[in-house]
Parts: sequence; structure tokens; C-alpha cells
Amino acid sequence: MKLQLKSRYLELLIAAAFVVLLIYVVSVTLQVAQGISQTIDPPRYTVRLQVLNGCGVPRLAARMADELSGYTDEDLRISVVDTDNFESLEVDSSFVISREDDRTVAVLLARKLGLQAQDVSYAPLDNNYRHVSVTLVVGQDYERLQLQSPTNTEN
Repeated sequence: MKLQLKSRYLELLIAAAFVVLLIYVVSVTLQVAQGISQTIDPPRYTVRLQVLNGCGVPRLAARMADELSGYTDEDLRISVVDTDNFESLEVDSSFVISREDDRTVAVLLARKLGLQAQDVSYAPLDNNYRHVSVTLVVGQDYERLQLQSPTNTEN
């Protein structure tokens, strides 16, 4: 008699688990069918950014990196991969260095920061083990650097 009672409880437990699973599957199916789930198009470009302090303000590269890291809009996603000091701490005007032959991403980033295309130069890195695609050198004019109207930001 005890064995039959345990068997009956096991059958009821299996039936209850099946009902819960069925409710979950129906719920997910309805969400997809009603369009709750949607595909988000990734940005056209991803920049692996190195931020260098060129003016000597303490922790400026780290602060800029925090501000820029995770920025995403329909054109650009920023991933900061390195911060450090530039070779000179007397840079007046901020500028961008493309680390790739194609300067498209560097120019796009420069424009989004309020810089001009002429503020972008090209210089490859010898040992680019972090796969840096663009370097931002922050100068004395750092207060004017602001991302222009993002569609979406993630932090």
C-alpha cells in the first residue's frame, strides 16, 4: 500500500512538472508571435579605443574612458581597452589616431566627439596585442569633448 502511495505521488509530481513546462513553452511562443521579442541591429562599427592623457590632469584618461565605455548608437559601439598617459603631457588640442589603414571608424569617432576629420591621423602600433583600432589623445581642451546625441548608451 505504501509503495502504491509513493508511486501515485511521483506520477502527480511528473504531471505537475509537465504542466509547468507546457505553460512556459506556450508563454514564450505567444511572446514571439505577438512581437514582444525583437531583433536589434548591431552598430555598423565597433571601435576598440585607447584613451591617452595628453594634458597631465590627474586620472583624466580613466574619467574619459568611463564616460566613453559602452557607448552605443546605430553607427558606433565603443569598447575602451586601454588607458595611459601620452608621451607628452602638454597637448593643447585633443586628436584621434587611427591604428588601422581605413580611417573611417576614427573619423566617425572624432566627429561624435566634436572633433574634425583633420584631427585624425594614422599611425599603426607595433605590438598591438590589445587590438586597438583607435587612440584618443586628450588635450587641454578636454572639456569640449562630448559625445554627440547618442541613440542609446549602455554602461
